[in-house]
Amino acid sequence: MKVETNQTGSGTYTLKVEVSAKRVDQKSKAIFRRMAQEVVFPGFRRGKAPRSLLEQQLGKDFLDEDVQNGLIEEALPEALEQEALRPVSRPETRVVEFALGKPFVFEADIEVLPEITFPEFASVNVEALPAPATTDADVDKAIEGLKVQNATLLPKDEGQAAAFQDVAIVEIGDGKPRELLLSEDSKLAEQLVGHTAGETVEVMLNEQAYPLKLVELKTLDKPDLEELASVMEHDDEATLIAEVKTQLQQRLELDHKQQTRFKALDAVIEQSDVPVPPRLKEEVIQYELEALERSERVGALDDEDRSAYSEGAEQRLKRDVALEALKRQIPSLKLDDEAFEALLKEEAQLQDINAVKFKALLEREGSLGRFRSQKEDERALDFLVEQVRWTESEGKKEAAKTAVKAKKASAKKTTEERPS
Repeated sequence: MKVETNQTGSGTYTLKVEVSAKRVDQKSKAIFRRMAQEVVFPGFRRGKAPRSLLEQQLGKDFLDEDVQNGLIEEALPEALEQEALRPVSRPETRVVEFALGKPFVFEADIEVLPEITFPEFASVNVEALPAPATTDADVDKAIEGLKVQNATLLPKDEGQAAAFQDVAIVEIGDGKPRELLLSEDSKLAEQLVGHTAGETVEVMLNEQAYPLKLVELKTLDKPDLEELASVMEHDDEATLIAEVKTQLQQRLELDHKQQTRFKALDAVIEQSDVPVPPRLKEEVIQYELEALERSERVGALDDEDRSAYSEGAEQRLKRDVALEALKRQIPSLKLDDEAFEALLKEEAQLQDINAVKFKALLEREGSLGRFRSQKEDERALDFLVEQVRWTESEGKKEAAKTAVKAKKASAKKTTEERPS
């Protein structure tokens, strides 16, 4: 098999592949045998009809197309392996020459991850995010959420209208009943408050009107703080509050760490040329939009919604492309087998599961490779966090200036008030 490779742009190639005449004839005979077994002709035993009759019934072009597709399906992966190319999107192929008894020639347009020239990381200035801190309001909100989770549902009296913090059993569209907590921050809940069980209410969801039936209304009998502490097996209210505050702070710090990682990456991307392969971008955005529209969370998206979503998807793709390029350029960011096995054991311990079983579960789900890639991405992000130059946020600078001024003013006042 002959392969010619031409680079047509940053991360794009065109392969011209020539398959031998012998292989073309072998594939043609194999396709004919298969089709002859599938199609029954009067007067002929299965698989014994002549080729001319098969071509007459199905069309010569139909059979030729099957042969071409079969050859491309076999030859293209071989050509990619031979040229050490790893496509990131579906290759586009086209037939150049085809005739029985002659070599088959086709071309394939390939997109691969582009090479990226990164700046000196130490020259990239990134404004640091303020350190996260859990507030009393955060704790109160979390406690209220726990009360709702541990509440008892009691039927509302017949004729009583829906109110915020009630639970409504509703049916919409498919007739499948759903439980809905009527929270104050829900636009749907606002439209149901004041209505009674048995009513069908026309509600607006994503700018579309839907008839929604209020099947039943229930009220939440929430435990007080002392009861909640007991239910959640804490010694007292103070212990429960302390535990909630600790968990909230841990979540904030994890979120802060991830935001810091991506802030460093985005700053590097801004100073680099990170092209996103166009077909990859189109495939990913189309797939994600279709999945989003199929979900129960949203309806049909208008052009403005799709445009905004596409911009966000492009930035995520830029991050993926940049991270892959960074890992290629700095091999130490990749996990060798020994390091990966150690990481699997560590993760298994965190999840309180046997390490062998944890790996087997990932393999069964087909997510072992994705898990490894995710951990390598985290190594690459942490590398960038260490390498870029962090600066204080403007807010922190102003706070520091204000504190210095206040300190000087206090010192001056003390001096003026001191008796001479």
